[in-house]
Amino acid sequence: MKSSGKFGFILLGVTVLIIAFIDLASDKQIDWSKTYDQRDKIPYGLYIIREELPEILGNQVQVEDFTSTNYDFLKTFLPEKEQSSLVYIVNGFYEGKEVTGELMKFVERGGEVFISANNFPHYLMDTLGIKQQFHYPYNFNEVINVEDRPFSLVDGKTAYYPDLEYPGLFCELDTINTQIIGYYGVEDKEIPNFIEIKRGKGRFLLHLGPLMFTNYYMLLKTENFIYGAAVLKLLSNKKIYWFDSTFKETEEAKTPLRVLLQNDGLRQGWYILLFGLILFLLFKSKREQKAVHVVEPEPNLSKEFARTIATLYYESGNPGNLIQKKVEYFLYDIRTHFQLDILQLEDEVFAKQLSLKTGVPLDECENLIELLLRYRKVRTSTDAELVALNKRIEDFKRKANML
Repeated sequence: MKSSGKFGFILLGVTVLIIAFIDLASDKQIDWSKTYDQRDKIPYGLYIIREELPEILGNQVQVEDFTSTNYDFLKTFLPEKEQSSLVYIVNGFYEGKEVTGELMKFVERGGEVFISANNFPHYLMDTLGIKQQFHYPYNFNEVINVEDRPFSLVDGKTAYYPDLEYPGLFCELDTINTQIIGYYGVEDKEIPNFIEIKRGKGRFLLHLGPLMFTNYYMLLKTENFIYGAAVLKLLSNKKIYWFDSTFKETEEAKTPLRVLLQNDGLRQGWYILLFGLILFLLFKSKREQKAVHVVEPEPNLSKEFARTIATLYYESGNPGNLIQKKVEYFLYDIRTHFQLDILQLEDEVFAKQLSLKTGVPLDECENLIELLLRYRKVRTSTDAELVALNKRIEDFKRKANML
């Protein structure tokens, strides 16, 4: 093996060892990103609640995922699913007028929509006749004690979230179609953060505070898990469709490399491969000869030139000049092919010599020579004469094997 090859393998091995050492010695930081992804086991993922959902709702309940909330998808997905529930646990529910309209039709036919989010769109709020605020009403004049942060359901279940900021609140509720089923306590007041809104044969369940369902809070204390489970147990249908937000958030990045880049081991292997390839190209390029530029020969454009000249003569409207050029060119061919002196063209012996060397009958040779002599002296002629002369010359060349 050449020395450069050995050096390349040694350098690649050293690189692999350095990367492995850095990976083992590095202090892996906890990822506190609020992904709300059912596959994430990080603190703010939804892995626990999604895995425990069949146990929470009972084995008789069927749970499936759906991956899109756009209008075209829901228009074909929601029909004939009236006896089912849609579950959204997202940071913000930002759907527009068209999607809201499809959800309203779905609920009015008997469907159920559960949404836990920090923000709701104004169009949905206006359609349901409620409002959401992100500050406390001005009549909260007393100092608010936020150390315990108790969140309760109307059935009495209460959980404490010491690190969770208070979410917004629902206000201006319609007491006929809207019912408060969850709240959080501020001094002696109960602030609604979980409501039920009936529409037609179905209902909306709107919840403020999706962080309560993440891995961190579900595993923090037993009462937190019980609170989250109790909220989802309010779903009344036997068919549950869980919104998988991962696909929606990654629609813009469909590169095949995302599988490699999302896994630490595969990502490091991919970087090592790229680094080794760069090293290989660097060492390989030093041993390769520089590419020799290929010089193409000049193309033979004789035919194109002749065609251009003929076109110019033809378009000038003077066939006589072209006939003279045709005669001179034909005599040149005779001189080069049969070594005859064309200066003796008017002599009788020239016709005999031409007939002997070409094998063409003597009378045809004499007629052709007479025609050539006549047109050498003509200055004006017609197109028909040019065509006739060309035909006689081509016929003679064919008989004399000049073509």
